[in-house]
Amino acid sequence: MKMTKKINTDGLSAAVYSMLLMSIFFFSCTKIPQNVGKTREIIVVSSKVDTNLIIKNLQLYNYVPQKEGLFKFICISDSAIEKYDKFHTIFLYGSLEDEFINLLLNRDAKKATEKDTFTLFKLNDLWAKGQLAIILVTARPEYIQPGIEKYKELLVKILEENYYSRIKENYYTKHFDKQLKKSLKRFGIVFDLDKQWLIDSTYKNENFIFVHAHFPDRSIFFYKEKLNGELTKAFAVAKRNSLTGKYYDGDYILEELTDIEKIEFKNMKGIRMKGVWQNDSLVAGGPFLSYFLTHRDTLYVIDGLLFNPGERKSEYFTTLEVILNSFELVE
Repeated sequence: MKMTKKINTDGLSAAVYSMLLMSIFFFSCTKIPQNVGKTREIIVVSSKVDTNLIIKNLQLYNYVPQKEGLFKFICISDSAIEKYDKFHTIFLYGSLEDEFINLLLNRDAKKATEKDTFTLFKLNDLWAKGQLAIILVTARPEYIQPGIEKYKELLVKILEENYYSRIKENYYTKHFDKQLKKSLKRFGIVFDLDKQWLIDSTYKNENFIFVHAHFPDRSIFFYKEKLNGELTKAFAVAKRNSLTGKYYDGDYILEELTDIEKIEFKNMKGIRMKGVWQNDSLVAGGPFLSYFLTHRDTLYVIDGLLFNPGERKSEYFTTLEVILNSFELVE
């Protein structure tokens, strides 16, 4: 069995194993089918399903501005796995006393679990092409809850990154607007945008450009100015409020629902804000994502927001993040 080195995720050290499967489940000579399922769906498999345990430890929430769960967990018994084994994301958990776990693990994996009490396995293309399978195994049944609690930060990180990757993969199957990209280059920027987006350069002389799309309403703006002084979190909040107050008819940030952190992005240092915007006069609100980036003596701001009242927002909002992350300066 091949074993990876220990990795560290936000202060959590955990051993993640790449395991060899028993031949009954190993498709080395068989062409496996494509995966199925909606992006947010995660199949959870166990001999004794505990939905509350999974949701409590593994669910992520976006405030958009209503609380919205990112994942949809579909919890099933191990006896029903053949109906769901082609889904793109599967989380299986159990102990060495579970028959389905013993069928999955080879001898070395079982020995590792007996020795370490908990083992976590991450596999790609287990039963379907492009599938992610995560398997948490404990030495005894009573260790299952402590095992999930021990690894929850790492599990959530894996699931969140997998969700983002699938949104990105879906987005990049689209045809992008080459003419729009060419137009944006005149303003020193590029994004990967599909054909539904339109550019508005009304305020180009004020270094403010934005693109927008509808159904649902989305907007991305780009702004730059000479940077005088230090880029701080308070400055970023005030600057975004002043820009959206002027160009977006009075939008402002709800700071209590906004996370602000220092980042490095595309070889530039800066600040990332992710949270909720509101507009009192329009009786509107929704999620936003902003990057405040410094390059030489210039401040660059890129910002995406969404307005989709009464509907789910996470998928559209994550796609906005994918677009913002395609941002490049053209010098």
